[in-house]
Parts: sequence; structure tokens; C-alpha cells
Amino acid sequence: MKKRNIIITAAGVLTVSAALFTGFWIYQLSKPIPAGTADKVVVKPISSDIYSEEDYENAVNRVIDFFPEFENCNLLELRYAGDDKSLMETKNDQKTAPNEEIMVLHSDFYVNPESIFHTSNDAWNHDYTYKDWQWFLARTKDTDNWVITGYGYC
Repeated sequence: MKKRNIIITAAGVLTVSAALFTGFWIYQLSKPIPAGTADKVVVKPISSDIYSEEDYENAVNRVIDFFPEFENCNLLELRYAGDDKSLMETKNDQKTAPNEEIMVLHSDFYVNPESIFHTSNDAWNHDYTYKDWQWFLARTKDTDNWVITGYGYC
């Protein structure tokens, strides 16, 4: 009789433990992957003969507003890529959009370690800092409406 009670108790403990673990796992999987954050980004000052501080600030704000799309990432730094890079991209773009200006920004961002409860479908290397990630922003000349036209390593 004692042996039977021990077996029943052990089976009950295992069943309850499995149910709790399964419930916890399902709860963790139902939580969304956190959006990218830019609340601690360091924005380096601009030095440009082409763009004003206001132009730069508008472009930076556009990237910061977009960054939550980069799930589980932290934007660390944003900086102007330089007049040469922006002029080269503007010149390349003049064939298709003659009244457009291009600004290129560089950034560094960190991808948080992947949770054991989430397997993401993204292409990021987790627990890794991406450096000199490029952002291409375009606007019609003499406006302040920057649009992100591309990003990545080029």
C-alpha cells in the first residue's frame, strides 16, 4: 500500500509540474517580441556644407521613429556619413529623381540575446553589435519631409 501511495504521489507531482511548465511556456510564447528602442541613442553632431542642423535633426528623427520596427534591438548611435557620401548618392539618384536630395546616416545598434522562449524569424545575429549600418533618406529639395528609402550594409 505504501509503495502504491508513493507512485500515485510521484505521478501527481510530475503531472502538476508538467502542466505548470507547459502553461509557463505558452505564456512566454504569447508575449510579443519587444520593439526596437532608441531612447538612449547618442546622436553625433553634424558637420556639413550641404545640410543644416534642422535638416539633420529631421532625418535623425525619421530614423528614430522607424527604429521600433527593428524588434529586440537597441539603437546606440546615429551620425552623418558625410557630404561626400550624401553627394555621391544624390548624384546617382539624379537620373531617376532630379529634384531629390539624399542624406546618408550611419548607425550602430545592438541586437539583444534571443530568449529561450522565442525563436525569431529575423536575420539578426543575436547578442551582437552592428556597426556602420547605413540609412538612406530622400526628400524633395527645399522640404523637410525625409523618407527612408533604404538601409543596410552597402
